Amino acid sequence: MKSTQKNLQVLPPDDNAPVKLTKVVPKGWIQIAFWGLRLYILIMVVLVAIGFSRGIH
Repeated sequence: MKSTQKNLQVLPPDDNAPVKLTKVVPKGWIQIAFWGLRLYILIMVVLVAIGFSRGIH
């Protein structure tokens, strides 16, 4: 049986330092798409709230 872990390397503890993350600011069409998704979610939550408040009659 062949070992599939032949190419894995074990890193010394010094190489496991945390990586600094940067925040990405969406621009253009991506920002419009995100705002559209937020608006869609808000509308769906309102519709679900209306549905639960009226119940099944």
